[in-house]
Amino acid sequence: MSNSLTLEKLLLAPVVAFLLVFYVGPIGFDLWASVRSEGGAVSAAGGFVGFAHYASLLSDARIWSSAGVTLVFTVTVVIATYVVGLVAAMTLNRKFFGRDVIGSLLLIPWTMPLVVAAVVWGWLLDYQFGIVNYLLEKSGLISQPIGFLTDPDVALTSVGAAQVWRLFPLAMVTLLAALKAIPQELYEAAAIDGANRWQSFWSVTLPSIRSTTTALVLLIAIWAFGRVFTIVFVMTGGGPAGATETLVIATYLEAFRYFRLERASALGAMVLAISVILTLLYLRASRDRSK
Repeated sequence: MSNSLTLEKLLLAPVVAFLLVFYVGPIGFDLWASVRSEGGAVSAAGGFVGFAHYASLLSDARIWSSAGVTLVFTVTVVIATYVVGLVAAMTLNRKFFGRDVIGSLLLIPWTMPLVVAAVVWGWLLDYQFGIVNYLLEKSGLISQPIGFLTDPDVALTSVGAAQVWRLFPLAMVTLLAALKAIPQELYEAAAIDGANRWQSFWSVTLPSIRSTTTALVLLIAIWAFGRVFTIVFVMTGGGPAGATETLVIATYLEAFRYFRLERASALGAMVLAISVILTLLYLRASRDRSK
């Protein structure tokens, strides 16, 4: 028995060490640096300043602007991803020729590396050489190129479209599994009561996938809120004029453009706190779904 416990501890040791070094350690350092004076994160000369950096961030108009961008981006991406994923799932839930091939092709965005996806979208939407502007001009829909990534009024929508494209396969697969679990007897009963397809959708489909929807929406929100750095940074870098500067991007800029490591640590801690809250809500929704 003791030998078995020793073996288990030995097998767990590398995993525990990995978590301590690459997760717990950085989080602990971030929290420590966030309460140090300027320069205190890299020098022992810095002193304890408590929540001064947090107060400074909460009174910074640029940070509030980034928070607004993050909120709009997250809500828009969540809604659009869910709708596109649901439409794709309902389509694949029906039998038609080539369904398996189309389903496999629709999974490509999820399997593509983030950097590659961001570069491809950046090329497609480029002002001078982008194929989207080229096709729109050739079709006569526009007379001059659209600044998809350079116009502050359009940039956030463009980045959001790339994020939706990246995430919708996750929603599609999750919702497709939920749709297949709905008993056909419910649709037959609705048809006997005189319900058409649209009415069956509202009275049978949506209520049957409610728990899945709740968990999925929270999962997409986690990705849209905290896993957006690569897409935004590669495509726009947070610009133009801060139009796509989410809180994650703002954290990076605080650290590596303005070299305010302590403020960046405080902002990172705030972003982490929101991510943890979303994660806890997701875990609770997933647990309720499994009951």
